[in-house]
Amino acid sequence: MPNKTPAIISAVVTFILLIIISLMLSFGQLVLLNGASERVGSISLVTSLICQGGGNILAVILAWRLTIRFITKSNWGNVPAVVVSVLAGTLTGAGLTFVAMIASILLAEQIR
Repeated sequence: MPNKTPAIISAVVTFILLIIISLMLSFGQLVLLNGASERVGSISLVTSLICQGGGNILAVILAWRLTIRFITKSNWGNVPAVVVSVLAGTLTGAGLTFVAMIASILLAEQIR
């Protein structure tokens, strides 16, 4: 398949960018949870990491499938399809990561 390599590239680049974003937002969450007990903080962090992992997997699948769709259905070139797919997957994953972080902080407030 001629569109297999660009799809793999877009999925890997999206995954790397989402790991960087997840690490930055997790560090921000640690700062936001300052003052919470260790029990509440650890529950919040684990909840956030589980949700972030699920969101990142969905975003990587989106980037992979979107690249194939752009190349086969829309007749785009490989480079524009990869760039747009990585951008769409990264923005989707970053949004889901941010929502996971906010939800886990609200969970920590409810447990407290």
